Amino acid sequence: MRIVSETLRPGCEFEYCAKPTSLAAANFIAIEKDEVIVTRRAADLFGLPDDTPVIANWHGEWRTDAFLTSVAELKSKAHAFGLVA
Repeated sequence: MRIVSETLRPGCEFEYCAKPTSLAAANFIAIEKDEVIVTRRAADLFGLPDDTPVIANWHGEWRTDAFLTSVAELKSKAHAFGLVA
């Protein structure tokens, strides 16, 4: 699978605004070998392999940003901010 990432922001710029178990305003899209998993709860992805690519969307007031990240990075950020699942 090829991911075109020209318009995606780096995952290091993604920040949680709420606990990863809460419903987000936008989707998290995990890309596995033969399936795509779409959820509004980041914590739903924490059981996937750490190297699973994730596109984390964020709805702003005037635009939607998308961040190319991974399950490991989302879990790490959740722990760093005390937003443990």
